[in-house]
Amino acid sequence: MAINVSFNGATIYKPGAYSKSTIDLGGGLPIGPSGLIAVFGEADAGKPGANEVNIADNRYNASEIVSIRNKYRSGPILDAANFLFAPASDAAIPSGANTVWFYKTNASVRAQVSMDASGYTGHYDDMYVRAREYGTGGNRVSYKSVLSAETAATVTGAAFDEGALTAGGETFAVSVNGGAANTFTSIVCANNAALVAAIADAGNWSAGAPSGFSVTVGGTDGASTLTIALDADADAFELGYGRNLEISGLTSLLDFGLTAGLSVASVEPSCALTLYNARDLITEEDTSIGGNIVFLIGRDSTDTATAATVSVSDTQIILDKNGALEYAYNIDEYTTLKEVAEDINSKAGWSCSVADAAYYNLPLTVLDRVTDLPCFSAAGLKPGQIKKDAYEVADFFDTSALAEIGTSTAQQDPTIGLPPAVAEIYMSGGAKGATTTASITAALEAFEKFHVNSVIPLFSRDATADIVDGLTDSGSTYTIDGVNQAVKTHISMMKTTRRRSERQGYLSYKASMTDSFNYARGLADGRLQLAIQDVRAVDGLGNVKWFQPYALSCMLAGARAGSPIGTPLTFKNMNIAGLRHTAQAMTVADADIVVDFDPDLHVDAAIQAGVTFLEAPTTGGYRVVVDNTTYGKDNNFVWNRGNVIYAADTVAYNLRTNLEAIFVGQKNTVTATVVASAVEAQMSNFLGQGIIVASDDAPNGFKNLTVNITGNTITIGVVIKVVEGIDFVLTDIMIQRASSSL
Repeated sequence: MAINVSFNGATIYKPGAYSKSTIDLGGGLPIGPSGLIAVFGEADAGKPGANEVNIADNRYNASEIVSIRNKYRSGPILDAANFLFAPASDAAIPSGANTVWFYKTNASVRAQVSMDASGYTGHYDDMYVRAREYGTGGNRVSYKSVLSAETAATVTGAAFDEGALTAGGETFAVSVNGGAANTFTSIVCANNAALVAAIADAGNWSAGAPSGFSVTVGGTDGASTLTIALDADADAFELGYGRNLEISGLTSLLDFGLTAGLSVASVEPSCALTLYNARDLITEEDTSIGGNIVFLIGRDSTDTATAATVSVSDTQIILDKNGALEYAYNIDEYTTLKEVAEDINSKAGWSCSVADAAYYNLPLTVLDRVTDLPCFSAAGLKPGQIKKDAYEVADFFDTSALAEIGTSTAQQDPTIGLPPAVAEIYMSGGAKGATTTASITAALEAFEKFHVNSVIPLFSRDATADIVDGLTDSGSTYTIDGVNQAVKTHISMMKTTRRRSERQGYLSYKASMTDSFNYARGLADGRLQLAIQDVRAVDGLGNVKWFQPYALSCMLAGARAGSPIGTPLTFKNMNIAGLRHTAQAMTVADADIVVDFDPDLHVDAAIQAGVTFLEAPTTGGYRVVVDNTTYGKDNNFVWNRGNVIYAADTVAYNLRTNLEAIFVGQKNTVTATVVASAVEAQMSNFLGQGIIVASDDAPNGFKNLTVNITGNTITIGVVIKVVEGIDFVLTDIMIQRASSSL
């Protein structure tokens, strides 16, 4: 065996110098993003959470308020965005939430209108124009379709002498849209009247009376003219192909004044589509959709061909000769129309081209889907003339901000032709939609899929009360007990060893003081904070009004997210213009409100119950009294303070995540010293950001670090000194009598 060396996973035979590079990740992984908040609640517009393709992508930051407003228009979700991104009026809280995910719980219905015209049964029979906006706003959008008629193919020959016709001596043939030719054979015609009679006689035609076209005689005796015209077709707009006439089979004498060749419509059918939003005065219109032939194809009589058809499906272009398959082209194997046209054109008997250079690079998917379209021409012409009408209709709606097109159940592009004419009609059926228990559950299940720091439900009482105030759909069935208990369960589950995604819940409850205090005691969870006060603040549209306690929950979570990790909310001023506590309905006039809980009088009871609440100090503004959780079981310094929980969770999540990134998947040749070094580096990051604090027995913010490696498992133990907030300043003053002496 040749001399070799194994290095960096390779066996090396050739002498030389080789190297490998190793990146030391210890300390190289900073603390991950914080201020991540998941919110679920209602909005007047916007896609319901259940309809989002991936709720993890429905995230926003403070610079995207306009996008949130454009999507949700109004309602608790939009208002919550304001509260979360601008929660406080306090220098200690420099910003708000970093990233917010919204899950809309009410199942809004979009307005729509049928594209069917009266008596219409064509390709658009089961299709609708549907508002893109969810909710009642779509009812303000109208749709109109105006058709421009086809000017069908017509051929008028030169003047000829009908009196010179001899029985059986003169012929001409007409083919419609690449179909079989129908040949007229003349008889002796002394004058126009005789010629008219001859043409009207089905016996003088090879295939009986003409179908699909008409022949008329004009001029005068001795100078007759023939006009051959396609029959009018009121449904030509939906065909997806251009109609045409081919004149052939002419004899060599008089030829009836005709010239062999293909005649096409001088004007193809087109349509004008208009969408109008009466609320926002927005008009979207295209006055020239369709009527463009893009793909020309024909089959001559080579190899005994007497008939040919072309079909275009979603996946193939099929070419048939004499009723049997001759060639099939898979659409996904060709990039452009020009490419496939050149391929078809190279086949014996077939001719194919793209109508205009402007269409060369279009994909094959632009073609209208046609089935068994005749395209035979013994003369080698191209009577198969396929359009891109449906593509242009789809493109209009694909680029529309107001509406989309589809079936009654789903978005779906049309495949052939233009839609029927419809006078302007407003869409209907748009509805706000209800929030059910199932939609609450679905929201929390969706939030299991990604890491957040906080979860906020935008509900403070039962649906029955919100229905009376006109704040939710009459079909809503949520209860505040169900909502908050679902969040509590979600929080409890996500903190487990398996789920590894610690988070806090910011709940609210609108009820009497006694009921609110009892409710907080019942929650008794260090990861939950409960707000019970209404606040007066600016909504997402710039109006100042009263909000249920969920607004305060948003502000608390936003303030937590926008301040340095571990900062207590105690004594921090929130961005509000008024504060009250009442169990009364939101529609009760301010003058009739009876204040129940008074922070100045009931402060100790509220703290002991586990409520997070605001007060109005004499210095002005509205500030948090204490960063209180609902824990209340004992005086545990972690579970009773929201800021401490937040800091502890940040340490746990980041340390765990970073160690996983560094060591999982590596060989167990790593030493305990290396692992300890990585832990120390992470602790240095935590200490530098004030998430852990130095103490006499732990000058680096931690102590008693142990690392044990056994087989495929690293076991780490460490004691940290997590940051706390200063809650009390206790001053012991000794008072002495003043004295003086000489």
